[in-house]
Amino acid sequence: MKLKKIKTDRILGVSAMLISLLTLVIFIYQTNIMRDQSKLSVKPRLDFTTNQGGNDSIVTFQQVLENKGLGPAIIDSIYFKYDGKNIPLESKKLLETYFPKLLTYGHLSQYAVLGKGTTLTPEEERSIFTYELPVSNLDSVFGYLKINPEDDAPFPVEVIYTSIYEDELWMVNSDESQPKRLR
Repeated sequence: MKLKKIKTDRILGVSAMLISLLTLVIFIYQTNIMRDQSKLSVKPRLDFTTNQGGNDSIVTFQQVLENKGLGPAIIDSIYFKYDGKNIPLESKKLLETYFPKLLTYGHLSQYAVLGKGTTLTPEEERSIFTYELPVSNLDSVFGYLKINPEDDAPFPVEVIYTSIYEDELWMVNSDESQPKRLR
């Protein structure tokens, strides 16, 4: 049996093909890393803050939605959750419809109507509502809502939002601090 001599040009040709193939694999891998990095560089992260304050005569409750992420958050839907229902985010309408007595105990000094397509830029905050009432009515409000002062907000808010890459969708609830990825 004769052994064929391997020619130098064949060794160089095979080596060049292997190097080209390895370069292609590395290029594809690097492109995927850059795509992931690009998405992470504009990832929004919505979070809620509940504020309570006031003075000797007035108590103020405020709920704020804030984008603590790196990119803009585009709201897909936002609503209050009450009694197993999703109620569109209109604080005044919620109180007038479901809790009319709350407007006799105090008043909404500020409320937002955020809808589909609303964009929150990074570090932007939007106050969802600010409810003020006299200190003397505080116990009546807690009794009317059937909540303890230590409980979470009686009207949890749920937001479904996306980044500028519309293939990513998240949901955050005011009762939970961590957004959940939906897709």
